[in-house]
Amino acid sequence: MAESASRLSRLLDRNLAILTDQPGPPLVVGATFMAIALIRATLFPGTGGDDGEQLIFSQFFAWGYQVRNPPLYTWLVMAVSEVTGPNLWAVNIVKFTLLAGMYLMLWRAALYVIRDRRLAALAGLAPMLFYYVAWEAVTGFSHTVLVACLYAAVFWLLLCIRDAGGHWCDYLLFGAVIGLGAMAKYSFWIFLLALLAATLTDSELRRRLLSMKILAALIVAALIAAPHYLWLADRLDILAGQAGGTAAAKASLSFKGLGHGAKAAVGFLAPFWVIALACFPKAFRSISGVHPVVRVIGWQMVVIMSGTALGALLLPEFRIRTHYMIVLLLFPIWALARAEAAGASANRIRAFAVAVTVALTAAPVGLIAKYALEPLTCVRCQHHIPYADLAEKIRDMGFTGGTIVAQWHPDPLPGNLRAAFPNARVVSTKHGDVIPALRPDAGGQCLVVWSGDANRDGRSPAVGGANQLLNAGIGLDQGHQIVSAPLAGIPAIVGGKTAVLGVILTPGRGDCR
Repeated sequence: MAESASRLSRLLDRNLAILTDQPGPPLVVGATFMAIALIRATLFPGTGGDDGEQLIFSQFFAWGYQVRNPPLYTWLVMAVSEVTGPNLWAVNIVKFTLLAGMYLMLWRAALYVIRDRRLAALAGLAPMLFYYVAWEAVTGFSHTVLVACLYAAVFWLLLCIRDAGGHWCDYLLFGAVIGLGAMAKYSFWIFLLALLAATLTDSELRRRLLSMKILAALIVAALIAAPHYLWLADRLDILAGQAGGTAAAKASLSFKGLGHGAKAAVGFLAPFWVIALACFPKAFRSISGVHPVVRVIGWQMVVIMSGTALGALLLPEFRIRTHYMIVLLLFPIWALARAEAAGASANRIRAFAVAVTVALTAAPVGLIAKYALEPLTCVRCQHHIPYADLAEKIRDMGFTGGTIVAQWHPDPLPGNLRAAFPNARVVSTKHGDVIPALRPDAGGQCLVVWSGDANRDGRSPAVGGANQLLNAGIGLDQGHQIVSAPLAGIPAIVGGKTAVLGVILTPGRGDCR
């Protein structure tokens, strides 16, 4: 019994050392996301809506695409596409590089706040215990991933300014990250303003931020963000219509929305908060001796949640989506810094490290399981649609190039067809305000595509979109063809579910050519 306990103890110590010392966070994070990127890009033939949008938008440069989000993520996809081509590798490289960067910058920030390097490393890795970061971000989000990376960056640089001497370089980088954050997602302002308000509770941060150097940082931020916000200023009517058409029109004092906000916060932080509470219960009690910045993080979260509560009271019809609460990204640093101050025992630290290891392992293993098993039960099998096989059959029909018009719902066909036909111009019926220009020498064909499942009537909106957006001149009686292929995964091996596309191919007319 004693020998078994000793062996288990050595195993737990070794696991903790791998995560926090040798090889430590850089190699652990790098290996994890390299594995996830390879699995995601090599097993899954399709991608979901967020990544699909980026493949559509990245066909041309603009200071803005839609008022919902700034353009920085699209520009990153464009830059990587210059090397990889406009395919799934481009969106995967961008996403997983940003995710890896987020973890590493959280770790570097935690080292300023937490003296125990083991707990600092675990605090940096702890977002793996957020379901919406460890899984949903891997299979879905785009702009949210980018802004999370910049949340971590701005916090890290703020600590550099506070504790590393406040060099000009730190201030200028701080300003650059603010500018990039403003170009990443508009929720960045919530995180930043709440953080800056919370810095008023720390005398050292107040002194650093009242320095004249901060003016240089703000100038850098303004220069980076100005072109997009000037573009946005010309579209304030569109923005107001989207923001006020539902929630603001029904604004009233009500407690109905408070539950949505609380549920979103608790849901986003799960299961981390449950595991942290079990491993470090004293961290959630009244405690002294923590780093002053821990109080700053606490006040930032109070400001964010107070603003959320106020918004929920005034706009009860507005549902706060769970992943919006990624603004609480600093919560693990707050919790583990308090755990250190409370005197967390070695056994509790090792237990928490086991939970982190399980989460790190679950992400790549879960992706493999998703590939193999999800097609047996999925209704929306977006990641399993065999676009390369379907594209080959479309080429066999005679499509050689030109313009593709594709219906977005229920599957993000346009973005995936952009990857399958990298030399074609692709137009999404969902994004009629984001259409790449017709090439001056355009003389290609017009291809209209929709999901051809018997339960889906995609032909009418696809043809209507081609006619309305591009004056394609396709008649109601125009014949179409069907192409199909088995979904990737189990169905491709044992037979079963298939992906079906409806296709109309014409010589090209109007701007559809």
